[in-house]
Amino acid sequence: MHIPDGVLKAEVWVPLAGASVVSVGIAAHAANKRLEDESIPLVGLMGAFVFALQMLNFPLAAGISDHIVGAGLLAIVFGPSIAVLCMAAIVTIQALLFGDGGIAALGANVFNMAVLSTLTAYLIYKALSRWLPHIAVVVATVVGVLAGSTGAAVWVMLSQPYGGKFFAAMTLTHLVSGAVEAAVTLAVVEALRAARLVESPRMEVAHVQDN
Repeated sequence: MHIPDGVLKAEVWVPLAGASVVSVGIAAHAANKRLEDESIPLVGLMGAFVFALQMLNFPLAAGISDHIVGAGLLAIVFGPSIAVLCMAAIVTIQALLFGDGGIAALGANVFNMAVLSTLTAYLIYKALSRWLPHIAVVVATVVGVLAGSTGAAVWVMLSQPYGGKFFAAMTLTHLVSGAVEAAVTLAVVEALRAARLVESPRMEVAHVQDN
């Protein structure tokens, strides 16, 4: 999903860079209001975990590989503002230190993975989690991955003479990788809930009702 330099036209990546700066700024303001000192170690741990997962590619088909995005996991565990900040930091570090994604395309990559994927996953999870907590994690993760990949495909198609086959290939490959990511996300979320590091949606509802 990382777009390299030289793929996007300036009229595509410049507005996306601006949108990413605004989005990350809003997320930073929101996160500053809700981030508590005791949650900082968990945020750092999960950020490092997602960073490591993104560095691991797994094969999908002959000559095709992909990696876990992690936006859905962070959105489910921390909510949208902290998740956007974590993902933006991860994508930026990868571009600057490891050349994973271009510098000029950084705004587009941040927008795809830190904004589109994160917010889509969070909204779907919140809509389904009270009634179908496990399914909510799976659906939110898969659709979040597809939202980011769709954004990437659209920006590339606006810049290059690619057609429907490219879009279909992007969708199919990220549907498969999204399913893999959903399994990982569900396992991690359940482990965090078992360790009482994250409350389950039903526990959150009960807590609200008791108050």
